[in-house]
Amino acid sequence: MTTVPTSAHPFTRAVGDVAWRCECGMSRSAAVHRGTASPVRPAAPPPETTVTVSTSHLPAGAPVLTTDVVGTDFGLPLVRPSKTRPGSRVREVRSHCRAHGGVVVWFTDGTKTPPLHGRTAWIVAEADPGAHTATRVVA
Repeated sequence: MTTVPTSAHPFTRAVGDVAWRCECGMSRSAAVHRGTASPVRPAAPPPETTVTVSTSHLPAGAPVLTTDVVGTDFGLPLVRPSKTRPGSRVREVRSHCRAHGGVVVWFTDGTKTPPLHGRTAWIVAEADPGAHTATRVVA
């Protein structure tokens, strides 16, 4: 049997054993054996509050986060819902309608989504206080 003295307790390891054992029952890496308290981790920052809205409840005029243009559909630029804030663009919803392949969302800048189906969620962006709000003109 091998014994290794430490500042607090002796560790012993019998022939054939893999682990060192202490007479107090604590592990080798316990704070009691190191002589100092374990470091305290800083608190994690609170997560950002992200508001998501499903496609079926997406109101007209809502600013949402989208990707850059990913393709075209009969000459109209196609975008998709963004999953993260970094690298996304804010677009304002003009309308959404049901199509054969799912729901298509139209934006005020002339872009649209390919038909979306299932539970597609949109991240709602904060409205720009200095942004021009679209007005509807009825003739």
